[in-house]
Amino acid sequence: MDGAAKRKLEVTLVTLLGMAVAFLMIFPIIWLCFSSFKPSSELFAYPLHLFPQNPDASSYAGVVEDGLFNYVKNSLFLAIVGTVITVVISAMCGYALAIYRKEITYVNKVFAVFLLGTLIPGEILTIAQFTVVSEMGLYNNIWGCILPVVTTTTGIFMYRQHYMSIPLELVESGRLDGASEFHIFRALMLPLGSSVTVTLTIFSFMWRWNDYILPLMVLSDQDNFTIQIAIKSYIGTMGVDWNSILAASILSIIPIIVIFIILQRYITGGLAASGVKG
Repeated sequence: MDGAAKRKLEVTLVTLLGMAVAFLMIFPIIWLCFSSFKPSSELFAYPLHLFPQNPDASSYAGVVEDGLFNYVKNSLFLAIVGTVITVVISAMCGYALAIYRKEITYVNKVFAVFLLGTLIPGEILTIAQFTVVSEMGLYNNIWGCILPVVTTTTGIFMYRQHYMSIPLELVESGRLDGASEFHIFRALMLPLGSSVTVTLTIFSFMWRWNDYILPLMVLSDQDNFTIQIAIKSYIGTMGVDWNSILAASILSIIPIIVIFIILQRYITGGLAASGVKG
């Protein structure tokens, strides 16, 4: 077998392996989608079958009547506002940690402290977060789910690594032209980090949209529930409404899928940019 044929065989095998892995990952979503159209009598029928024998969309109508759009509105507010604040804070911190690393001696030590924070499991902080939220009077308030998690070491790391790949002379030239630090950051550096901004926006939106633990602790009024808490409410003491859970779950993942499809081409570029140390 010559080199070209061997290379073609390797590419074919890798492609087939990738398709198999992709199918294994997407198959649960396919099963979930088809199951959401099954009546209760078919969900646990034996033998199991993928396609519904008697398709029924009444569960979708039921979750809409239960106020699904209000829960979606709350989740969108949580995800969008939280994402905007997270991106702004991460960009500013990443800029400071990258640009001032040679001007201020302890900047790298501050960044090391940020990285050490990633070693702490988030679940350990829930009690402290709930205490702070209660003391601030934000219990049963959507802002109580936003403010405790607006900072993320991942976002700071991504911006810092990207800004470190940009020559410091670019910032110094802006200073010589009389530009303020904020103007340099807003008009010069922030546009150069657009790929990181899009990537972090996608990730942050996903984190906030899928957040469950903090809204579960903070929100008690049903009108303030997010979509994830609303799905959990279909599990009652008298049983589990599987049809409503399946329908609401499908509707809850649609925004994430749409955003990812539209912006997926920025993810690779953003991650590659954040990995350059310079």
